[in-house]
Amino acid sequence: MEQPRIPIANLYYLLCYSWDQLEQGELVDVTKCPSTELVDLFALVLCTGVNHLARRGLEQGYEAHSDELSSPRGRIDALGSARRFLTVHGRAACQFDELTVNTHNNQVIKGTLGLLCQSRELHTSLRSTVTKAYKSLSGIASPVLTAQSFGKVQLHSNTRFYRFLLNVCELIFRSALPNASAGSVRFRDFVRDERAMARVFENFLFNFIKREARGVTVKRDRIGWNAASESDPGLLMLPSMNTDISVYSPAGRLIIDAKYYSSSVNTFRDSTKYHSANLYQLMSYLTNAQSQETEIVRGMLIYPRVDRTLRDSYVVQGHPLTIATVDLSRNWLEISAELLGVLEAAISAGTVSA
Repeated sequence: MEQPRIPIANLYYLLCYSWDQLEQGELVDVTKCPSTELVDLFALVLCTGVNHLARRGLEQGYEAHSDELSSPRGRIDALGSARRFLTVHGRAACQFDELTVNTHNNQVIKGTLGLLCQSRELHTSLRSTVTKAYKSLSGIASPVLTAQSFGKVQLHSNTRFYRFLLNVCELIFRSALPNASAGSVRFRDFVRDERAMARVFENFLFNFIKREARGVTVKRDRIGWNAASESDPGLLMLPSMNTDISVYSPAGRLIIDAKYYSSSVNTFRDSTKYHSANLYQLMSYLTNAQSQETEIVRGMLIYPRVDRTLRDSYVVQGHPLTIATVDLSRNWLEISAELLGVLEAAISAGTVSA
């Protein structure tokens, strides 16, 4: 069973929350996207962002230059000047820094616009917009992008909008599938990449709860093993247990494990069961975390809704356990209300008699 199609606006909100850049993302009106295709969403966001940067002023940085000047500036290369007999002609070899918009971050943005220009899938109404945005970045180089291009990105705390746009650029780059023979680019639907979407879904939930839930603290915890060993006294050989999301409230701790599958249950010979590995992993977290606390530790497995809405509650070895889905195809306000309702129920879940 395939995932229901996530509306383009909802996917955009998922990404903005995942990157913890909701305010920056709200500067773009995605309702103006002329289609439901991801390439058009990317193009609209990036072009709107470039226009916003142009009004605010593009990032500038210093670029090293060397030149022979009659009016010296910067550091004079005395040895180089003498070797070339420049002083005889009233000139000097100088090395200096010059302020420029040709920074690495701006180059990445322009290079990404160049990728979009090569897409045959781009909506007709956006093609000229992308080309115009590309040409507007005059004086900025357009290098061939690589994975290392994004590793070299450096940003300051006051450049959050740049961080948002560069996140968009990286997503575009990682979704691009160049066709060297045809000289064009097409884009894969990264929503169908369960591994990529699992990271987005987990980070979305973490930042959504941190922003929208009241009276809670959200962390990612490392849980120690309730174990002892003579051969491995430091328990170094045991795998680490790192929670996706730990929610602390007056009611205690709730450990949330977020999963993104094309199916939230397994079906075998007409028997439907939850994913056993997910349950075993969460129970390992709960039982080992409980040894460090006096209060009962609760747990929740949460999936995107596929073919059914799940709302099951159990008590396993004394731990209240919730298994739930969230329907990402609904109206965003409904998604928000559903998530907050599921969270509140899981936080307040108590021990029931067997």
